[in-house]
Amino acid sequence: MRKLAIFSASFTLALFISHYFLQNNWLPIIGGVVGVLSLLGFLFRGNTRQRIIISLLAVSIGFIWSYAYTAIFLNPQWELHETSAEITAVITDYPVERATRGYRVDAEILREEARNTNVRLYYFNETELQPGDIIQVDAKLRRTDITDDGERFDALSSRGIFLSGYVAGEITVRETSDSFRHIPRRLAGSIAEQIEQIFPDDVSHFLQALLMGRRDDLYQDSALSASLSASGIIHVVSISGMHIAFLMSFLALVLRNQRLYAFYGIPILLLFMAMTGFTPAVTRAGIMQMFLICAPIVKRERDSITSLLAALFAILVSNPHAIASVGLHLSFTATLGIILFSTRINNKVTETLRNKKIYRIKPTKWLISYIVGGLATTFGALIFTLPLTAFHFGYVSLIAPLTNLLTIGIVSITFPLGLLVTLLSFIHPKLGEILSYPVTYAAEYIIYVAQLLGGVPYSVVYSTNIHIMFWLLYVYIMFTVLPLMKARLREYVQPACASIMLLSVIILIFTVVPGTAEDSFTVVNVGQGLSVVIDSGGQTMVVDSGSLNNNNAGEITHEFLMSLGRTAIDVLVLTHYHADHINGVEFLLSRMAVFALAIGDPTGSDHAQVAYEIITLASSLGTDIMYITETVSFKLGNLDVSIYPPMFENMGENERSLSVLTTGSISSLITGDMNMKSERALLRFASLPKIEVLVVGHHGSRHSTSEELLYAVAPNIAIIPVGRNSFGHPTKDVLERLANFGVKTFRTDLHGHVTVRG
Repeated sequence: MRKLAIFSASFTLALFISHYFLQNNWLPIIGGVVGVLSLLGFLFRGNTRQRIIISLLAVSIGFIWSYAYTAIFLNPQWELHETSAEITAVITDYPVERATRGYRVDAEILREEARNTNVRLYYFNETELQPGDIIQVDAKLRRTDITDDGERFDALSSRGIFLSGYVAGEITVRETSDSFRHIPRRLAGSIAEQIEQIFPDDVSHFLQALLMGRRDDLYQDSALSASLSASGIIHVVSISGMHIAFLMSFLALVLRNQRLYAFYGIPILLLFMAMTGFTPAVTRAGIMQMFLICAPIVKRERDSITSLLAALFAILVSNPHAIASVGLHLSFTATLGIILFSTRINNKVTETLRNKKIYRIKPTKWLISYIVGGLATTFGALIFTLPLTAFHFGYVSLIAPLTNLLTIGIVSITFPLGLLVTLLSFIHPKLGEILSYPVTYAAEYIIYVAQLLGGVPYSVVYSTNIHIMFWLLYVYIMFTVLPLMKARLREYVQPACASIMLLSVIILIFTVVPGTAEDSFTVVNVGQGLSVVIDSGGQTMVVDSGSLNNNNAGEITHEFLMSLGRTAIDVLVLTHYHADHINGVEFLLSRMAVFALAIGDPTGSDHAQVAYEIITLASSLGTDIMYITETVSFKLGNLDVSIYPPMFENMGENERSLSVLTTGSISSLITGDMNMKSERALLRFASLPKIEVLVVGHHGSRHSTSEELLYAVAPNIAIIPVGRNSFGHPTKDVLERLANFGVKTFRTDLHGHVTVRG
């Protein structure tokens, strides 16, 4: 078994290196060289010889397989890159409404002369689709593993989807396949619909995510998803090894016989994996569970490390690009941390407490064992996942251990009970409705704890604060050195207290106390959208927060504000109601105190419903609402701010844009998405001064940033808020106009956050 673990670990290392550091053409050469080097193992004896030969051969095979997989399976698919054609495809999942506009659905292109190809289709006309539907569409196909600027993008390719298709026109459903492979996803869809029917609205989206991993509706509730993230339990709504463990523990409790457990457990496990889409994290957990179930039957010891690595090997053989899956990273490292450390932590603390009088009383012994066991599991899982979370998501939840301790027991009951109740409701709806009450109360408790603890000030710290990263490094060094020194439990107390005090000082100095930082004007990189943060004299104004890309603009803006030490927004201005300017606002409102919201009158807007939802949320949180129907001027720290009303009310949403002028230590102009006609009207309406910074209108559209505007305000610097897009932004016309006026130009897609200081 240990040989299998060595082979799997070495194979994984080779795929990691080949994916991130090597070009594909070099892989067979390097693989061959490493294979030859494995012969050096014969210079050694015994176990050393075996380990060297196995590990080097595994590395060699990993390099060669990475190359071969691309040549055999991917190149034929990538030949379709940038082609437009009529395709026939079979739907493999249910459609999802996108946060911005339109829909997406996963499918498999049926190809007669080549292997079928997984694709994610994007379309705009609502069409009822289900797994198994065979459709015909005209689509432009593109690779999913690279972006427009050549950067690697692994979110879809790590799941085996290597092409995206942008549909032109209607989708025609030709027939529906009765293949068995589509039944699990249809069953998952039916269960999700049943959950929505038998549980109240305030918990149904949470339970759909918890039980089936369907998180799209949950993420539309920005306040709840933000609370789950901040409190450190967002993982409970991402189907992973934890859910597999809950399911199998429940089955083991019901099916006490080992052979019976294996006979029924493995098919149920496979069905659940298929229902949740065989994501890398679920597949890893499922394969590992099958190894552990079968080990006693074939009279092998339960070797968790070998089972974990063997599961990882099986996933990477089927798709080497899964090495880039963030979910797999977190699932694997959490499980590894629990295996290596949780039992040791639990035993060390229990041994210390065993001789204490309070531990001899049965009720308190049970309570202490539960708390110690829960914390040991949580800390074990966090040891490796915490730095990964900081790297991938940019934050660390400090409250996570407490939140997990208060909720993990309830989650472990809610998950199997919720599934059982939902399945019973198909057979006897009334019985399902009655039994749904305890599940509802349990879900409400989990949500309440997440909202309560997620709202605690400084429950989350952000990796953009370099001082926090130094603190995190200090903690890891300290708790690595202490075990090596064989320190006793009480010797951990002083370093732990020192780390808490150090964190408190960092938060106090660099977050709570604004200090004497100079004024700043930052266009935040949120992708194809807009978010501007203006900071002056300890006061903060944010203009817009939205993005058309897969970015949560509100979360990115919130992270940036926290890195500045800002825990509140004095004024939040929304120029207009297009998604790429406002779809992050609800998140921002739910995570930070916003004292005033400045918006245009939504009456008559095509997006009035979205506007009223934001207004309702802001009002419920105590935010003052300012409707900009005429020029409004006020002081923001050292700056004078003027917000101008829309120049035209009946010419489309872009022309309803507010514009924002700042003068003082930083002079700037933000025009939202207004076009040239509105810019000229603004010049007639207001006497605009010469400015230092212009936020280029409409992300660099050729219809904005007129010569008249550039001549009037004569900016020194132009900042273009832009990301991956199909509109051609920024256009050549705008770039040439800026160059002709001698304006120094920056772009968020090239330069990231762009900051100008006063």
